[in-house]
Amino acid sequence: MPACPLCRASTTSLLYTQQRGPLSQREYYRCHQCQLIHVPPVFHLDNAAEKYIYDLHQNDPNDSRYREFLRRLFEPMRERLPASATGLDFGSGPGPALSCMFNEAGLTCQTYDIYYDNVPERLAVTYDFVVCSEVIEHVAKPLEGFQQLLNCLKTGGLLGVMTQRWTSTDRFPGWGYRNDPTHVSFFHEQTFVYLATKFGLELTIYPRDVVIFKKPQVATKDSNA
Repeated sequence: MPACPLCRASTTSLLYTQQRGPLSQREYYRCHQCQLIHVPPVFHLDNAAEKYIYDLHQNDPNDSRYREFLRRLFEPMRERLPASATGLDFGSGPGPALSCMFNEAGLTCQTYDIYYDNVPERLAVTYDFVVCSEVIEHVAKPLEGFQQLLNCLKTGGLLGVMTQRWTSTDRFPGWGYRNDPTHVSFFHEQTFVYLATKFGLELTIYPRDVVIFKKPQVATKDSNA
């Protein structure tokens, strides 16, 4: 069984096999330690195929329905941020609506996206807040990805993550979220609890698909532990 790409545990088991045609399938493995469900790399798309799918997304920053969707992350973040806060929208995509919403609210928010706004210098700066909306489920190496997000965060800063959480292994085969071929990492509520414990973070879990981590003023854990 493949090791978990998040906690590195070997206690994984095959949860579901999706038949995608007579010669194609996709496997999903559940980690019994951190509860991440992941798709092994052999079933991942290459970069060109992945970007092709992203190019089909119609995430218009001026779309009121899209903004309403993002408010589930935007509002609890804004309520907890000072007026002088600076931030980063990580994985902002071709239509960076979330950063626009923060900037319109008087907060300074930069953007970064590996395909659409690849400015590595922005990852070398630390921010008061980082938001990651509908991104982390695409990350093939979630431990390294999460560490990168924390590296961009000042002590005392907030990390807001928006991704649908799986809740039941029985319902997983019929869960529409897993059908997107670019989705390879699926988080449970307990997965976020694991991350908070590992990195010594304060965690607030919101309904449906939003969590907010707070990086403590003084580190309480070694992130490499």
